[in-house]
Amino acid sequence: MTSLDGSRPGATSLVTAATAPYPVVVVDPAGRVVELNEAALTLLPDARTEQPLPSPGWLAAAQGAPDAVPVTGTVGSRSFSGHPSLLPGGDTAWWLVEETAYRSATEELKAERERARFLTEASTALLASLNLDRCMEITARLAAEHLADAALVISPTRTGKLPAVICDHEGRVTRTTIPAQAEAVPGLAEALRGFPPVPSRWIDPAAASDWLIPEGFGEVGSLVVTPLPGHGVAAGALVLLRRERQRRFSESEEAFAGLFAARAGAAMSAAWLYAEQNTITDILMRDLLPPSLL
Repeated sequence: MTSLDGSRPGATSLVTAATAPYPVVVVDPAGRVVELNEAALTLLPDARTEQPLPSPGWLAAAQGAPDAVPVTGTVGSRSFSGHPSLLPGGDTAWWLVEETAYRSATEELKAERERARFLTEASTALLASLNLDRCMEITARLAAEHLADAALVISPTRTGKLPAVICDHEGRVTRTTIPAQAEAVPGLAEALRGFPPVPSRWIDPAAASDWLIPEGFGEVGSLVVTPLPGHGVAAGALVLLRRERQRRFSESEEAFAGLFAARAGAAMSAAWLYAEQNTITDILMRDLLPPSLL
């Protein structure tokens, strides 16, 4: 352990460099820096001996508390935990252990658990109904609530217009039909045919057609178009909209949207097949019934 100027007249270092694998700062009861090792000096370049600890604020506040207890905080973009050791004379040695990687892994694990929980709940909600219109509404609502600011579920059709369900930024769900010129939106025509999604970074949000944007939504900041895979054929396309350019979709968010779309597409495809089978059954039953007597 060394002081900033390399010496401390009349004092002997209380924690040697050999026993300090982490940044260590020794602070007296008045909150002044007594000494710090080279690792701490690199981490806290503004620290000066015989001066109050200038930063980080969370460590200075902990030093002023009646009882020194472990604390956590950040230094720049890095995360640390501070562990106090009381020294003879009333000084406190703060050991700063970096936890950036640990916290990042913990947050990622928490996010993955939340995503898994959401996918499970979404699958349950989607498979609870074999009604295609209901499946489209559930898909749009869940996507707008958990994945974006607004969402559109577009179903393919051979007619001149495409049926769609929109859930806007206020949670309102509406059914509409949109023009069949899907080529106007980059990636939409491909999604309706079941092709892999176009990365959002390749899509200019300004290319979003007016009919694609919910009323009152404002300027589109980021746009994702992903297919809804069905049983052999595409069940439709999912369009996600965000308003803020600062919150552009990350690659992991796009991949997660694809996982959700796969479940929604399977549910929609099952509902479509169920409706088709019911139609066929009704036709056969009518053919098998005896003619009505006039």
